Amino acid sequence: MKVIKNINNNCAVCQDSTGREVVAFGKGIGFKKPPYEIKLSQIERTYYHVNRDYLGMINEIPEEVLRISDQIISYARSQLNHPVSSNIVFTLADHIQFCLRRHQKNMNLSLPILYDVQHLFTAEMKVGEYGLKRIREAFGLSLPKEEAAYIALHLINAQEPENSPGSLPGRQIIETVSRMIEEDFQFRINTDNFHYSRFVSHMHYLLKRGKSQHLIRGDNDAIYQTIKKDYPQVYACSERVSAYLNEVMHTTLTEEEKLYLMLHINRLCEKEDCCQ
Repeated sequence: MKVIKNINNNCAVCQDSTGREVVAFGKGIGFKKPPYEIKLSQIERTYYHVNRDYLGMINEIPEEVLRISDQIISYARSQLNHPVSSNIVFTLADHIQFCLRRHQKNMNLSLPILYDVQHLFTAEMKVGEYGLKRIREAFGLSLPKEEAAYIALHLINAQEPENSPGSLPGRQIIETVSRMIEEDFQFRINTDNFHYSRFVSHMHYLLKRGKSQHLIRGDNDAIYQTIKKDYPQVYACSERVSAYLNEVMHTTLTEEEKLYLMLHINRLCEKEDCCQ
């Protein structure tokens, strides 16, 4: 197998014998300057059809979190009756990492649709509960059942088509939203940055939820009001983005969706000190 791009010392973008691109993990496989050949015995696991937008996540997520996400998705493939994309390994790992940080800060988010997920998506919920078990074994943390439902929602969202007939392509909408953020905060987004990969992932899922009219509704008003007060420019930007999404998708974002949008906007520009 040929290495064509290094991501870090233990991860690289490769080409297999048929010329297909694959993201490969293995100890030391990304150490040399590409291109070069590596033995199949050096590779621990591979992922085909990975969206390049998600490659930036790999360097920012601990190896153990990626491994847990991989185990959860492997289990999902054995339980679900539909294909599961390799991309979700990275988006789910990102969610787990964010979840662990929230837990350390005692910042647990409620999920009022927990009952609906439990009873309408039993297979996905089973995967979510397996995920909590693996997280508990790996990190010694007992997370609330809502987190199992959030894992289930990742799987549910991943089943939905990205675009609907007659709608703007998702990538075009995300690019427009990115320009709006750049205009509001007067900086250029680094599209190779991990925070942008997380933002793109969030927007893809937000667009899918909006098109299916399954927006998240929660009970996190106190957190929403705090961020609204402490970060007025972020709030104003989220309102502008919300108005645009309503215009192109005929979707009115809930406060819960706006909360997550504000969190991502804040993280997207925090390294530029534009949210201070």
